[in-house]
Amino acid sequence: MAVLVTGAAGLLGGELVAALTEAGHPVIGLVHREATIRDNAGRELTANEFDPASPPRGLIVLHCDVSQPGLGLDSAARAWLDRHVSAIIHCAALVRFDADWDALEAVNVAGTRHVASLCPAARFIHVSTAYVCGLKDGAIAESPCDPAGPFGNDYERSKAYGEAELHRLRLGAVIARPSIIVGEHASGRIRSFDTIYRAFKFIAEGKIAAVPASPQATLNFVPIDHVVRGITALVDEPAADGRIVHLAARAAVPVSRFLGLIGSVAGLHSPQIIAPAAHGHHAATVAERLARPYWGYFQRHPEFATDALAQLTGIAALEWDDAALLRQIAFCAAGLDSGWTDTGLDVVDVFTPHAIHGMDRALDSVPLAFPGCASFSPCSAR
Repeated sequence: MAVLVTGAAGLLGGELVAALTEAGHPVIGLVHREATIRDNAGRELTANEFDPASPPRGLIVLHCDVSQPGLGLDSAARAWLDRHVSAIIHCAALVRFDADWDALEAVNVAGTRHVASLCPAARFIHVSTAYVCGLKDGAIAESPCDPAGPFGNDYERSKAYGEAELHRLRLGAVIARPSIIVGEHASGRIRSFDTIYRAFKFIAEGKIAAVPASPQATLNFVPIDHVVRGITALVDEPAADGRIVHLAARAAVPVSRFLGLIGSVAGLHSPQIIAPAAHGHHAATVAERLARPYWGYFQRHPEFATDALAQLTGIAALEWDDAALLRQIAFCAAGLDSGWTDTGLDVVDVFTPHAIHGMDRALDSVPLAFPGCASFSPCSAR
C-alpha cells in the first residue's frame, strides 16, 4: 500500500517523498503545475509512469487541484487511490501573509476539507503549524486550538480553521504542527531561501538597522530533517491516530541571542533591538517594509509542549546550541556570497488558481512565508 503526499513538489513535501521512498514505501506525489519533485539537496526524484491498472511502485506523480472537490481527479483516479493508499500526508498549503482571505480559505480550509474526503480508510496526517496558537504566549499544549484566535495574521487563522475541519470530518487524523522550519541540523542546508531567510537576509546585509522585539521574545526553529523524521515515523505509528504532535525544539531561541549570533559572523550585521512601540516613527526603507509582516513573531514567546512525538515514536525534541545555530547562519551567509536569488516562489506546492493570481499580484512586493510549511509555489492539475 502507498503513502499519498500532497504538496509533493514543495520543500517539505519533496523531502518527505524522498525519505518515504528510501524507506521502501510506494509514494503517490500530488502536484499542481510543478511536476518535478526534488529532495532537500535539490536532487530530482525519478517517477514511474502511472498505470491505472496496476498498484503503484516507487514514486508516481499525479496532477491535481486541492481547491476543487475531489481535487479535480476523475472518479477512476479516485477509485484507484482508494484501493492503493494506506496513508495520506497533507502538506499542501498557501503560506502567504499578504494573501486575501479567499485565497487562504480556498487552499488551507476548503483544500483540507477536499483532501480529507479522499481514501476514507487511509490514515491521515495533516501538516499544520505550531503557530495556530495565535497570539497566545506561555505554555502551548498539544491539544485543539481555538479557531476564534486571536491570531497574528490570516494565515494562522486559516490553518486553525483547517484543523477544525479535520476534527469535524476525520476524527482519527494526526495533526503535525511544525514550528519555524529551517535547514538540516548538521549542515544548515536548505533547498530554498524563500522562507524566514528573507528577513534574515535583510538583517545580515545590514539593510535593517533595528528590529522591533519584545525582551522575552523567542523564535522556535526546527530543522527540516527533524520534521521529516518525525512525520515519517508517525506514518508507521497507528497509535498516533487522533493525536496532535508539535514538531518543535524543546526550547525556543531568544531573539536577542539569535540576532547577536548573526552579528558574530564576519561580514554580517546584527541589528539594534528596539521596543515594538518605538518602531514605525521613521520613514521605512524597502527592506523594512518587506520584513514588516515578520515582526510579530519577534514579539511572542510561546512555549510549545513536545512530549507527544517522544511518547509515540521515541524521537526526542532537539535543543539548539550556538554551534548548531551558527551552521544555519553560515549556510545562509554562503547563499549571500553566491548571489542567492529570490525566486518569489514558496516551497509548498499550492493547487489553486487563487494562489496563482495572488502570486502575480504579490511579485511586486515579494511574497512572504513563515511557520509550519515554509512558503508558496503555484501549481496546477500545490
